[in-house]
Amino acid sequence: MMNWMLRGCVRAIAVTVMITAVAVATSHAQTPEGTVITNTASVSWTDANGNAYLPVVGSVDITVGFQAGIDVVSVGDVTPASPSSGNSISFTIQNIGNGDDNVTVDTTYLGAAVVGVTGWRLDATPYADLTALNAALAAATITAGNNVTVEMVFDVDAAQGGQSVAYTLTANSVRTPATTDADVANISPPATYAVTVTPDGLQNLQLLPTNGTNETFTFRVTNTGNITDDFDLTASTFGATITIISVNTNPGTTDQINLAPAAFADIVVEYQVGDMPVGTVDTLFLAASPASVATNDQGFADLTVIRPVLTITKAAYRDDQSTLIGAGTVVPTETIWYLVTVTNNGSTDADVVHVDDLLPGQVTLQSTAANVGVWTIATVGNDVDADLTGTLAPLASVSFWIEVQIN
Repeated sequence: MMNWMLRGCVRAIAVTVMITAVAVATSHAQTPEGTVITNTASVSWTDANGNAYLPVVGSVDITVGFQAGIDVVSVGDVTPASPSSGNSISFTIQNIGNGDDNVTVDTTYLGAAVVGVTGWRLDATPYADLTALNAALAAATITAGNNVTVEMVFDVDAAQGGQSVAYTLTANSVRTPATTDADVANISPPATYAVTVTPDGLQNLQLLPTNGTNETFTFRVTNTGNITDDFDLTASTFGATITIISVNTNPGTTDQINLAPAAFADIVVEYQVGDMPVGTVDTLFLAASPASVATNDQGFADLTVIRPVLTITKAAYRDDQSTLIGAGTVVPTETIWYLVTVTNNGSTDADVVHVDDLLPGQVTLQSTAANVGVWTIATVGNDVDADLTGTLAPLASVSFWIEVQIN
C-alpha cells in the first residue's frame, strides 16, 4: 500500500513538471552555436510517516548546433538625376543566425536599362566588380548579430527621367545548412515631381480626451511639380495619444489623390485623442508622396491634452464656523463643522462634479449648508452626497459645510 502511494506521488510530481514546462514555453532569440544546455530536475518526497528525504537530481546536456540566418535590408528607393555619376545604393547584410558565417552576393534587375554599375564597396572599401566584392566577402566573417554594408556604385545615363529599374541584391550564406535573403531597391531618375504639405506646426491644438468621439484636422497638399501625378497620403503620429480614424474619409491611415501641376487638395484627417494625463503631448503628421518617385513632404500639428484636475480638502471648525480646530481636541456632544472644498487645478472645465462623504462612526450628522444654486446635497444617515450645479472652471474652487455632533 505504501509503495503504491509513493508511486502515485512520483507520477503526480512528473505531471506537474510537464504542465509547468508547457506554461513557460515562449519564443526567444536564437541560442548561440556551441552553447551547452544543461537541464536539471530534482525530486523531493516524504513517506507515509512524514519522514523527509533528501532530494535527488537528474540532468542532461545538449549542445546547440549551427543554424544559418541572413537578413538583407536596402536603404530604400533612390532618385538620382539623369544624367549623373558616382551614385550609390546600400544594402545591409545582417547575420541573424546563431553562429559565424560568410556570404556571397548576386544581383538582378527588372526594368529599363537606366543605370550602369561602375563598382562596389564593402564597408566603404571599393572593389572594381562583383567578382572582387565576393572575394572580399569570402574573407569577411560576419559574427552572429552583426552586419556588413554593401554599396553598389552606378551612373545614370541621359534621357532616363521617369524610367525605373528594380535592383535586387541577394545574399547567400556559405555555411551548411545555407540560407538566403534578398531585398529590392528601385532606382528611378525623376521627372520634376514635388509636393508640399501644410501647415508645418504652430497650431498648438488643446483637446480633451475624445472618449469615443472624433476630431478633425485639415492639411493642404499641393503639387509643386510640373507633371500630373498620383500622391500617396499617409497620416501618422509621434506618440500614442492620437489614434487616426481616416484620411480624406478613407478608413485607416492612408489614401491616394491625383493632382495637376499647381493644384491643391484640402485633406481632412479624422482622429481620436486617448485617455492620457493632462499635459500629454503628441503630433499629428500627414505625409504626401508622389507615386512616381521616392520623395515626400509632411505637415504636422502639435496637440496637448487638456482636462480638469480636481483636488478636495477638508477642514474642521468649531460651532462658530470660523475657529479652526486644527490639532486641538473635541469632546463628546460638541457640535463642529467640516468645510469641504473642491478645486479645479486643470486647464478646462470639470463637469458632473460629485462629492461622496461617508462620515466616521464617531460623529452624527446634524445638517449641511451650501450656497444656493451651487450644490445639491442629499444625506442618508452619515452618508453625504453633494452634486455641483453646472461646471467647475479652471482654477476655481467651491465649498460646502457639514455639521456633525461628536458622539
